[in-house]
Amino acid sequence: FDAAPAGHDSARPVFILGLPRSGTTLVDRVISSHSQVDSLGEHNSLPLALVNLAGHHDKFELIRRSVALDFKELGRKYCQSIDGFGNAATRLIDKTPPNFLYLGLIRLAMPNARIIHLRRNPMDACYAIYKTLFRVGYPFSYSLQEVGRYFIAYHRLMEHWRTVLPGAFIDVSYEDVVNDLEGEGRRIFDYLGLPWEKECLDFHRLKSAAATASAAQVRQPIYSSSVGLWRKYVQQLGPFAARLKERGIEID
Repeated sequence: FDAAPAGHDSARPVFILGLPRSGTTLVDRVISSHSQVDSLGEHNSLPLALVNLAGHHDKFELIRRSVALDFKELGRKYCQSIDGFGNAATRLIDKTPPNFLYLGLIRLAMPNARIIHLRRNPMDACYAIYKTLFRVGYPFSYSLQEVGRYFIAYHRLMEHWRTVLPGAFIDVSYEDVVNDLEGEGRRIFDYLGLPWEKECLDFHRLKSAAATASAAQVRQPIYSSSVGLWRKYVQQLGPFAARLKERGIEID
């Protein structure tokens, strides 16, 4: 990272990433309620720009080739892609949760982009993933064992990014958002370099479409009834919780 040349200098992109069902849609709606922000929802502009530069290869070869990319060109191609959506806002949100896989490339390609990582209690996050029937995109979600493996790998990767890229992104807790929407909202907008607007508290009134598993929930005012929901099934999920604890993941 220290030796890499400067990337594309655009400050328009805002990435909201993390696991599905971690609050990414909620935070997306809060931020896009701001007069200077618009959301492009979930799209594949980043992996398409990556493949366009690196070529079509199996995943391991793609990773190897990504190390030698022209990162400035990757950032330029991505920004050219999102500009093509025709939105005139100062900031444009890419709310594609799995972009956490590309966090290092994002930082190299677009050092001025803002990156917001959503965190949620591990048990609530895993339970929410397991009980949701996703249309596409999350094949690990159909088996509780696979959800556990994926969460452990995700947790390790995010710890890696925090170590090698300190300050490159902010962590936002789903629980903190539902408990103190204005406080967390102000913190997020301070990170984005934008003034706070009270209209963001009324995110549920936003008329733009929402096409994620949280589409119905974000039409409601903020609520906290999903916090600690996994405890209704503490007996059934007990072995799963024990496995996460064995890997050093705190669940309380």
